[in-house]
Amino acid sequence: KLYGDVHISTYPPTHTPGMFSWFPIYFPLKTPIHVPAGRKVECHFWRCVSSSKVWYEWATTSPEVSHVHNVNGRSYWVGL
Repeated sequence: KLYGDVHISTYPPTHTPGMFSWFPIYFPLKTPIHVPAGRKVECHFWRCVSSSKVWYEWATTSPEVSHVHNVNGRSYWVGL
């Protein structure tokens, strides 16, 4: 469940139509951030693509703003 009634699933009883697989992924932060109790964390993720590879970039915006991680797929990417 992502939020409210929004979900994605590969589990047969709740399978999302058109979804063939879901692979876990780790989005590390270069610098840890302090999150006070009860505070929400806001992150942004971008799926990027070039003619030869696909990669994700990400950043936090709350409670602290981080730099964009994995710019141009410099640390991790998947070849096409």
